[in-house]
Amino acid sequence: MDLKSGLPFWLIKNGLSKDYLTLDNDIETEVLIIGSGITGALNAHFLCEAGVKCVIVDKRMSSTGSTTASTAQLQYEIDTFLFDLIEKVGEENA
Repeated sequence: MDLKSGLPFWLIKNGLSKDYLTLDNDIETEVLIIGSGITGALNAHFLCEAGVKCVIVDKRMSSTGSTTASTAQLQYEIDTFLFDLIEKVGEENA
């Protein structure tokens, strides 16, 4: 694979599941999410789960922003280890 193709690995490997059209009319929503990268996608996911009407907009094709330069791994990373956090705030809150 050409690692300098300018195309993200995940799009080359899997393609996009759907093409999204350009927004060319007014829409009504409770929350507008700007950017369809991992942060926008996760926000939309959790808002939809909570029953909040939301819309994602992006000036580029979905999944082609700065997220494509990442490894696509979501990892737990925090300054406090979970076992220390449990002692401070309890297991449920940690």
